[in-house]
Amino acid sequence: MWKTLADWLHAFLDMTRELQEHRISIRRSEERLRDIEEAVKLLAMELRHSRESESAAREKLFLQIERELTRQKALPVSRRRKQPPPGGNS
Repeated sequence: MWKTLADWLHAFLDMTRELQEHRISIRRSEERLRDIEEAVKLLAMELRHSRESESAAREKLFLQIERELTRQKALPVSRRRKQPPPGGNS
């Protein structure tokens, strides 16, 4: 009977130790998960910022092209680059 009681006590202590180890492991996993979530949030913000910057750069380039085209159209015909007449010899 004492052996059975000692075995149960030993099993109980082992389970208690394992439970404590699992709790520590769970806490570490939760901390890593929080770190990963924070990293994902930062990456999402960086991606959003990058997209906004690229969009602004494309818009700026488009406006520069549009201004240049408008300026070219406003130049007098004599100042534009002379092109050979169609079908003519160069």
